[in-house]
Amino acid sequence: MNAIVLKKGKEKPVRNRHPWIFSGAISRLEGKISDGEIIAVLDAQSALLGYGYYNSKSQICVRMLSFGSREIDRDFLALLVRNAVARRRTLPFHADTDALRLINAEGDSLPGLVLDDYAGHMVVQFMTLGMDRLRDDILSIIGAQLQPSSIYERSDHAGRGLEGLSERTGQVSGTTPDDIVITERGMKFHVDVKRGQKTGFFLDQRDNRALVRSLARGRRVLNLFAYTGGFAVAALAGGASQVISLDSSADALRMLARNIEDNGFPAQEAIAADAFLFLRERSIESNLIIIDPPSFTKSRNAVDSACRGYKELNLQAIRKCPSGALLLTCSCSRYVGMDLFQKIVFGAAADAGRNAVMLSALHHPADHPVSLFHPEGHYLKSLLIHVD
Repeated sequence: MNAIVLKKGKEKPVRNRHPWIFSGAISRLEGKISDGEIIAVLDAQSALLGYGYYNSKSQICVRMLSFGSREIDRDFLALLVRNAVARRRTLPFHADTDALRLINAEGDSLPGLVLDDYAGHMVVQFMTLGMDRLRDDILSIIGAQLQPSSIYERSDHAGRGLEGLSERTGQVSGTTPDDIVITERGMKFHVDVKRGQKTGFFLDQRDNRALVRSLARGRRVLNLFAYTGGFAVAALAGGASQVISLDSSADALRMLARNIEDNGFPAQEAIAADAFLFLRERSIESNLIIIDPPSFTKSRNAVDSACRGYKELNLQAIRKCPSGALLLTCSCSRYVGMDLFQKIVFGAAADAGRNAVMLSALHHPADHPVSLFHPEGHYLKSLLIHVD
């Protein structure tokens, strides 16, 4: 098998089971390695550290699949899939939903692979060249182990471009409906897995929807970046007196209205607008505000502009909200860590001249696990703020 040899002293992260090896850590290649190929990883003394897949086009040249002497074959991939699914099905966190993430890339030792389950209909994403090379085996394993009603591919993640890959979407097996209805804690949501954001629904906000539901009774809710109404329905289920939802997509707001209606709640105000302009131009009477924007940066080079965007949103919300308001503010930018995000919100409160306290800091739910050896997997950060 072809191999890469690490520079002296660069083996420690791999020995500590970190799954990424950057180009600067590599001393030399042994053999003619093609991009996407599974290779052995050796330390400077040629001792075996494990196996991963290689891509010279990516800054992350190797993503590890195993550590130690276990080689990568179909049986090993099947074991990883089986272990990932077992983590979800043997824990009580997901008993009240039929939609969850079954494979979360590095969090399940399968870097570059995401698998979401929407009421028995699976949506799969291959985000890296190495995982794309394993596509046939992975799809076969998913079909054999899970026997889904259908599998639909949404390999349209922006990161594929960095891997030298084009987008690929389409039916893999079965027939995926254009409209899937999922349930979550007694709520129903229509999901379009073929054209919706991410794989169709923000499964990673499940715990935050439960939080909003627990806080909403009697409150007037402003739901920014509302998408198809996950937070809106949760707030109404929790007894909110009013929900105003805002999103730039009129199509998303039509789905939001349908989700509200099908859960038995009266129609609520929905505004197709830019959230930045809305916050600058409108007064805010709502006393529970949700800010859940899309990722503002896909690279480290854009972190500064992302921080400005997050600060502007939180500044306007904190400055204009009534006394006693609660603010749930989120960032899904991997390059903006929790410490930085807290500093951004702190700066917004300071500039707004308002006293505010942080009641809670939250991450994604248990079906989006993060490897202890790969803290970079923490992409979703949320803060619950009380504004005096």
